[in-house]
Amino acid sequence: MIFLHVPKTAGSSMRGILYMNYKKDQIFLAREMWKGNPNFHRLIGEQKKNISLLMGHMPFGLHRNLPPESFEYFTLVRDPIDRIISLYKHIQRFPDHHFAAEMKEHNYTLSDFFNLKLSPAFDNCQVRMLADAMNVPFGEINETHLQTAISNLEKYFPLAGVQDQFDEFIILLAARYQWRIPYYRRMKVNRGRRNSDAEISEGEKSLILNYNKLDEELYKYVKNRFHTTLLNSEPDIEHKLVKFRRRNKWFSRLISLLPNAVSPDA
Repeated sequence: MIFLHVPKTAGSSMRGILYMNYKKDQIFLAREMWKGNPNFHRLIGEQKKNISLLMGHMPFGLHRNLPPESFEYFTLVRDPIDRIISLYKHIQRFPDHHFAAEMKEHNYTLSDFFNLKLSPAFDNCQVRMLADAMNVPFGEINETHLQTAISNLEKYFPLAGVQDQFDEFIILLAARYQWRIPYYRRMKVNRGRRNSDAEISEGEKSLILNYNKLDEELYKYVKNRFHTTLLNSEPDIEHKLVKFRRRNKWFSRLISLLPNAVSPDA
């Protein structure tokens, strides 16, 4: 199992579920994607053999460094305007983010990230990750990369979801992989956020869309694909959603009393 975690796509909530359904000594969390996931590449052969679940911020393709066994990827994508705003707010709020110190020092605005080409995470990052195109210069992700991302999805991702249908995605994943506890507590949520369109200017929105056109196409593609999968797999999804959300509400209340019971950022 490989969970390709696109930044700001409910990954912390997802990781909480994964830690409850897989043995911790068989989980590996890949880190520092923009540096090439060095902690993963430091693993020796026997350590790689013990991995049942690989997850984290990483590009498609790390499976090539694992033993030649069967594997499946899954991932979530998100509307690019929502994702970019969430990422910008996250860097502002969390000083442990690798870009937080520089952003605070220079007081970068959202527009600066595009006009100054500060970080490829703001430039079609979802296509970058799924096409394994992390080192492509800012502004140079193109249609070929999008088609590579879609091809990888079709070949290696039996399930790919969209964040705005997170619960439906969890229901599909739990059924496919027989998860015993498919419930979660929302993690790293900015509860004070207003509607995305209401909190940015038209100029900022235009910049986001200009540098994330391919992410927008990818999001629409995955959303349509997911809708088809959902209809074919779960015709009774509305009933299952009511049941799932009722149980998840109680789970979230319980787990909030035990903050160390689940460690999605371990």
